[in-house]
Amino acid sequence: MNYFDTLEKKRKHVKKYHLDKIPPKECIERALYKAWKTTPGKNNAMAYQVLVWGPDKEIHKEAIHSLVVKNHIHAEDRAVEKGLMNKTQEGVPNPYYEHIKLNPYLITIHSRIAYPNRFYKKMVEQGHFYDQSHNPDDIIDSVAVEAGLFVGNLGYYLLEEGLDISYNSCFKRNVKDWHNVGLHMVEQRPIIMLSCGYAERYRRQDLIDKKIEDWDTKPEINEIVKWI
Repeated sequence: MNYFDTLEKKRKHVKKYHLDKIPPKECIERALYKAWKTTPGKNNAMAYQVLVWGPDKEIHKEAIHSLVVKNHIHAEDRAVEKGLMNKTQEGVPNPYYEHIKLNPYLITIHSRIAYPNRFYKKMVEQGHFYDQSHNPDDIIDSVAVEAGLFVGNLGYYLLEEGLDISYNSCFKRNVKDWHNVGLHMVEQRPIIMLSCGYAERYRRQDLIDKKIEDWDTKPEINEIVKWI
């Protein structure tokens, strides 16, 4: 398949993975290498860190899932306070978050303090500022864009390996929250995450069963793309 066909036909949000079918670690390593090799970045700094939580990290994934649920509940509580919604499902997590804790592999992307290569070290000596080697939170918008490029490439390469993937960007972003649930190995701000494995059930199958699959559509392209 070409790039478009791979993403168009194979990328579907996974509701549930086969937990008894573990992808070979080499598949994950190949995809990570390709994403590292091909993703562009400002000053070649790659001011983000990629953490891979494997099949034996169930407790850690449970903790990460709890941060997703807490974030969801917090967002709804704020919406209720602002009068934007009436809360009807107290404490009930979104079932489509299950892929965060029940998966063979979970990959989380975090900011990272980077250091200049030889070329940019020379630039710094000549008076240029290398902002990636300072507090990454000061340039989090730039880092988040680069992390998005990386995880988009990674997703494609995982699909190329015959795996299924799901993204998630809803979770507590304060590092202290991660430490509070025992994830002390996380040193910097989380940005985005991706689960992967072999799908047992896709989210879209739920919509098909309920005969509402045509409800879940993207905006028309002319709403998104404007020619100036």
